[in-house]
Formats: sequence, structure tokens, C-alpha cells
Amino acid sequence: MPAALAVTGGGIVTAAGRGLGAAWEALRAGRSFLAPDDELAGFSSIETARCAPPGPEMLGADRRAARLMGRHTHMLLAAVSDALAEAGGNAAGLAGEEMAFFAGMDSVDPGEADFVSAVQASRVEGGGVDLGRFFNEGMTQIPPLWPLGMLNSTAFCQVAIQFGLRGENGLFSPGAEAAAQAVIEAAESLREGKARAALAAGVSPTVSVRSVARYRKRGLLKPDAAPDGGPALGEGAASLLLEPEGVAGGKPRLGYIRGWGRATAGYEPGDLAGAVRDSAAAALQRAEIGPGRVGLVVVHGGGSVEEGEAEAEGIAAVLGGHRPLALATKGAFGHLLGGGPAVDLLIALRAMAEGAVPPSPGAGNSGGDVLEFPDRPKAARLEAGLVLVQGFDGACAAFAVGPA
Repeated sequence: MPAALAVTGGGIVTAAGRGLGAAWEALRAGRSFLAPDDELAGFSSIETARCAPPGPEMLGADRRAARLMGRHTHMLLAAVSDALAEAGGNAAGLAGEEMAFFAGMDSVDPGEADFVSAVQASRVEGGGVDLGRFFNEGMTQIPPLWPLGMLNSTAFCQVAIQFGLRGENGLFSPGAEAAAQAVIEAAESLREGKARAALAAGVSPTVSVRSVARYRKRGLLKPDAAPDGGPALGEGAASLLLEPEGVAGGKPRLGYIRGWGRATAGYEPGDLAGAVRDSAAAALQRAEIGPGRVGLVVVHGGGSVEEGEAEAEGIAAVLGGHRPLALATKGAFGHLLGGGPAVDLLIALRAMAEGAVPPSPGAGNSGGDVLEFPDRPKAARLEAGLVLVQGFDGACAAFAVGPA
């Protein structure tokens, strides 16, 4: 079997709280954090799963850096901090140049509070806004560095600065495929000897009127009245610290990433199912794992009927009649977009370590003859697993994982 990459540290922030333990126990209990969102009232009736990440002061960020940090930065900072801590301290004992860092991140919405304050300071009798007053008085309410907070690279750079990460790096956007690409690039960096350890992370956008409008326009979210409404949005982030066996040595580990694959669908009927099939088959082939050994499939489970049917068809073509246990996390934590793949990888590794698969809120018996979604935690000997990813425009990825 090809040399596997050890996951020696992991950090995760979801609506369940901070830490893999909190997310795992929520799944075991069958909890869903999706709820009506008061901040979207009058604009959209979709449910969301917001999280409350720790503020920058709890993460050691100085006051100047904190002014550039939005909630998405807080989530990413917490996830990376916890991954490094679990792996044994500052950058796992490696120099900054030896630590690669890759992340997937969606578009960033600017913090609205400062802008709202500026508008309110410029209002005139009757409810209008005096532009002259806005530029002379209102603008003083907006911090000078506010525009930088709209760049997703700002969050990436702040994390790298905070932890002294100066090795090979890259930021990918948008959607779930961006976070999958971050994990793959981290793995390739290690395989090619460009780094001795690599962080792969992903973070969701913050839920807002802007983000809902943006993903509705992209087709991820359908109109509220549509019967196939698509997924609910969530907030969260996760980070994995990857090390080759030669570097990881005797360190405790969460598990292994053994293979990965990518494929992109065309525009003909059935192409999405083919991309799911090809990416999963490539991951298993790279890992030299036969379909019959797969005991767990963490599905993308985006909430769309069309995507769900394509995913089932694609995985059925790979498994060839074998029916493993399955897990879907979006019914619990919402669609995390850029944060989703890293979260699902850590949950898959935890399931394999525990020897149990928790229920999937909202999944029911949607696996049919292809996959088994347990309705309560089910014990199983999990020798190998697959984590599936679907991004925008038919981009698909898959990861073959194994227990420690």
C-alpha cells in the first residue's frame, strides 16, 4: 500500500461548539442546529446553523490584527490553533519554512456594523441619506482598514502571521471544491518533499443577506417556495495537520489520508454521476483499497434531489453492489461550503476511531440500496472510508481514509 499521510492534529469549529468532541457528540445524539434565522427575516426563510467562534483576544491576536478580522477569520484561527496544539505545540516543532499551509475559503462579506453606523450618522429628516454628510461625517465611523477585511486573503495571511507559517502556501476559492483542493495540495506538497508538515484548512462564509443572495444566484440555494429547496447554510471551519510517516514518528494520530481523486462533470445528463464515480474510483485506486473494504461513506449530501441522485448513482458504480454505512453532516451543521470537506474528513476519522457511525439528521432512508444511513449510532469495524465532495459547476473530489 502506498505511504499514507498521518493526520496528527485537527481543529474544528461548528454550531455545536469548538472541538471535534463537541461535533461528534452532537452527531451521536442526532442533533440538528438548523433553525430559523431572525437576521434573514423578510429576505429568506431558509434555516441556518450559525456558530459563535471565540474572539481574537482568546486566540492571542493583537489589537491591531484584530481590527482586520471578521468572524470567518476567528473560526479559521481557532481551527488552526487547535490542530497545531493537538499535534504537539507550535508548528509541531518544525520551523516556519518547513510547514506548508493551504486553505479553502469562500467570498468574504464585509462587516456591516461599521457601515451601518456610518449611514445612520448621515441620515437626514425623512429617512434619506445626505451624501455630503456621509463623506464628511459618516466615513469617520468606518475604520481605515475596513476594506481589507473584504479580502479572503486577509484571513489567510492573518493566520499565517499568527503562527509563523512561512512554507509553501496557497488559498483556493470558492465553494467546497476549494477546501478539497487545499487538502490535496497539502498532500502533494508532502509527497513531493516541499514541506515536512502541512496544514490543510477550510472555512465557511458567515451567514448574511449577502451570502444567501450570492449562493441563490449561483444556484446553490433555490427560491424558498421550491420543493427542492437545496441546502441550508451553516458556519464553521476545520483544519488538519498532515505529516508523512517519516516525520510523524511515534506521535498519536487521528487517522490517515490514503488517497484522493478529482473529476469535473460536463454538461450532459449523467455527467455529475460520472464525476462522482471517477473521483471516488481514483481515490481508492491511489490508496490501493478495494471497494469491498469500504465500511463508511461520508456523502456530500448537499440537500438537492438532483445532486443526491447523482451521488448515489456515482457511488453505486464504484461499490459494485457493496452497501457500506453512510453519514451526512449537513443536516446537523448546515452546508459549510469552504469549511465542509475538512469537517467531514475529521468526522470520518473520528467515526473510524470510535468504531461507530452516528445518525445523519434529515437523511432518513435516502441511501436506498446503495448506502445504509443508521438511525442511531451503529457499531462497526471500519477498515477504510470514503469522503465525497461536490463543488460548484460539477467539480467533484473524494478522499480515501483509514483509522490510526
